[in-house]
Amino acid sequence: MPDIDLDLYKRAFRHTENPMVVTDENYIIRDVNRACISFTGYSRAELIGDLPLKLFPDPAVYEDLVEKLEDDEPWQGYFQTQTKGGYQIYGQGSAIPLIINGEKRGYSGIFVDLTERRQYEKALQVIYRVLRHDLKNEMNLILGYLETLEAELPKKSHERIETVENLGQRLIRRADKARSLEQLLYEGFEQPNRSVVLDTVLERGLDNIRQRFPTANLSVGPIPSCTVIANELLETVIESLVENAIIHNAEPPRITVIVEEDDRTVTVRVADDGRGIDDRQKQHLFGREEKDELRHGDGFSLYFVDCVMELYRGSITVSDNEFGGATFELTLLKA
Repeated sequence: MPDIDLDLYKRAFRHTENPMVVTDENYIIRDVNRACISFTGYSRAELIGDLPLKLFPDPAVYEDLVEKLEDDEPWQGYFQTQTKGGYQIYGQGSAIPLIINGEKRGYSGIFVDLTERRQYEKALQVIYRVLRHDLKNEMNLILGYLETLEAELPKKSHERIETVENLGQRLIRRADKARSLEQLLYEGFEQPNRSVVLDTVLERGLDNIRQRFPTANLSVGPIPSCTVIANELLETVIESLVENAIIHNAEPPRITVIVEEDDRTVTVRVADDGRGIDDRQKQHLFGREEKDELRHGDGFSLYFVDCVMELYRGSITVSDNEFGGATFELTLLKA
């Protein structure tokens, strides 16, 4: 393959629409493209020959970047900075060492402006927070009235009141689950995955399920002591999946949880003895496509689980089982 003219690389650098920076091995800026000048509001003369502290005023972000690059590793992260005119901007960046003929000659970085997206997300957060607050407050008020009615009405009405109360509690839990999903979509991407002790999280989540559903027939196999790539949402994932199996099953439901591991992954299987899931519904169950429907409450829970598993670089699948019901399978990477 013939060598490409060096001018072609220079043109690509200059005209790339995302801000780009090139520094020497001491992190002194040696070149910036037009998009970087537009992004920051500083001129080439103000940027070249200086450290990139104007781009990374947060010492923690800058130290993390330098630490990764010093170890000859690529860096990726989010940052907040100010333009020369004082305008707050948010960005996502990546940087790599420039190694030529085995010698480190400097570093290059490229950035994406996320300011409009961040403003949109913050607006949605306010809207959802107000909606959840009003929903939970009014539902708690309804539950209070139901409790008063239960004391005044004859016992034959109590079963119907209890049914309405359970539906109200489920709606409140769904609002809480929406908050967890919001954190995942708008805040969780800034929090890296970490090593999580699976047996501790799984047992805690299953204990919560037993307290909330005392009539459920929950059978749990041996749980290996191992660590997986996850975060604090894993407990909610486990609870959501088991709860989904319980509330869409016959009374009293029979749920089986089995955990298996190999060299690279851990698999958590949640099986029920219900009616199963139609093959046509399975492909739309997780709401992965815009046209997919989130069917009833289970659709929301499973969409939440699917989003989290994608964050963990894991997966969730569903299949039929020998009991005539459905088996949901979580696959997590070992830490």
